[in-house]
Amino acid sequence: MNRRAAILALVPGFAVAWLSTSAVRAQDQKQPATVKDPVCGMTIDPAKAGGKADYKGKTYYFCSNDCKTRFQKDPAKYADKATPKQ
Repeated sequence: MNRRAAILALVPGFAVAWLSTSAVRAQDQKQPATVKDPVCGMTIDPAKAGGKADYKGKTYYFCSNDCKTRFQKDPAKYADKATPKQ
């Protein structure tokens, strides 16, 4: 048994409160369900993105590292074609 599991086993109800707090924090972040890769146009889940890059205060997500590299060479060319995370 790992240390976290041992602590949770000793404190009844703590695990439920800890899990509930984690779920609330995840909801507060409100990440978009899907975004468009600005290079290839593919719709992707930001949590499973192959890469991400910031440009002019916005975060852009990519299906692969190749698309990220192409974006970074000329971000102005691709930035308007995406749905960035604010």
